[in-house]
Amino acid sequence: MTKVKRKYFVIAGIVSLIIFGLLLNTYKEHYLNDGKTTLGVVTNFKYNYQSYVGTYKYSVDGKEYEGQWTGNLFECPDGTKGCVGKEFPVTYSVNKPSISEIDLKQFENKKNYKPNLFLK
Repeated sequence: MTKVKRKYFVIAGIVSLIIFGLLLNTYKEHYLNDGKTTLGVVTNFKYNYQSYVGTYKYSVDGKEYEGQWTGNLFECPDGTKGCVGKEFPVTYSVNKPSISEIDLKQFENKKNYKPNLFLK
């Protein structure tokens, strides 16, 4: 493969990944438009490769679900990293409750924009 063909192949791959990510994010937003809100609890917050990953759990009709977000380090006013153990509102899809988004309130700006590539 020549350098020029390889360059176009790499560019096409990157553009395809960006489009794929945007479509998945739009898919998630579509499901959350008709969403309901419940309370979720942050269960874990740890450093993973290049950013922090937070995990939260929430219940819908007696069934427990888990969600994640990525972002930067932050602490609650009481010093708890990632606000582990604290409750926050979680919006979930009525049609597909495994699709959710946590609202970290005053810490929302600490989350990274990253489409969820593993929608269940």
